[in-house]
Amino acid sequence: MFGSFLMFHWVRGVPFEFNAGAYDNLNMWEQIDNGAQYTPAKKFLLSVPIVLFLLSTHYTHYDLTYFTINFLAVLGVVIPKLPYSHRTRVGLFSGGPEDR
Repeated sequence: MFGSFLMFHWVRGVPFEFNAGAYDNLNMWEQIDNGAQYTPAKKFLLSVPIVLFLLSTHYTHYDLTYFTINFLAVLGVVIPKLPYSHRTRVGLFSGGPEDR
């Protein structure tokens, strides 16, 4: 889940230079489907951590310690994917997105 957060929500820009810097201030999640919300791709990518959370809860036999760790991890991955956090930056060393 940390890899998902790092790839989709932390890293900004595009690894290619064919867009002349149009997406430099957007992370990969905001670039999927040109920023449209509730597309099939975004619904699928949002459901993957939730399904993994449910499976891990079942296979750890509903242990409270594992549930707490998994719940905090899934919150850390799902909350940045919700529409209200589009173009929102939270962090100590990250500034707000610049409009060009």
